[in-house]
Amino acid sequence: MKRPVLVVAALVALGSACSPRTPASAPKRVALERTGGTTFKLVPAEGQLPYCLVYTVAPNGLTRQLTMSRLNQSFECPAGQPVGRRPFRVPLDEGPVKVHVIFTSRAVNAGSVSQQIMDADNRQSLQAMALRLPGNAAIETLDFVPEEDTAAEVGGLLGVDAGAPAPAPGDAGAP
Repeated sequence: MKRPVLVVAALVALGSACSPRTPASAPKRVALERTGGTTFKLVPAEGQLPYCLVYTVAPNGLTRQLTMSRLNQSFECPAGQPVGRRPFRVPLDEGPVKVHVIFTSRAVNAGSVSQQIMDADNRQSLQAMALRLPGNAAIETLDFVPEEDTAAEVGGLLGVDAGAPAPAPGDAGAP
């Protein structure tokens, strides 16, 4: 009778020693880099699947497809290079959005994926297993909160130290 109890105790101890990976410790598949108040770029990490599609979902349910190729298929998303080689914009009035980056092992039809997302029960929290995608697939969901863009300062002197006197007009700083 002691043996089954010891086996169960050993299994429980082993199971508690192996802590499951938490979302905070999971490696990021893509980095979101803010480029302005309402703009950002996405840079895939090394080792990700080669193709991707990007969508945003606002709290009111508004869903936007940010990646659109001529053939309406997923983009090639090489590691270390911004997706689509450009920043993406979220209108300020949409508020905080979920940015879903869907990585796939082969090019997929974006129209089919878009329809599946629109039909999803909860677009804020998509799961790769819930989408019908060929090959391997993974989703990284990031948060982005658009902010008011700040205007550039116009008319200031460039390259002048705060404590140094400005060059006299007309000499343009020439020695």
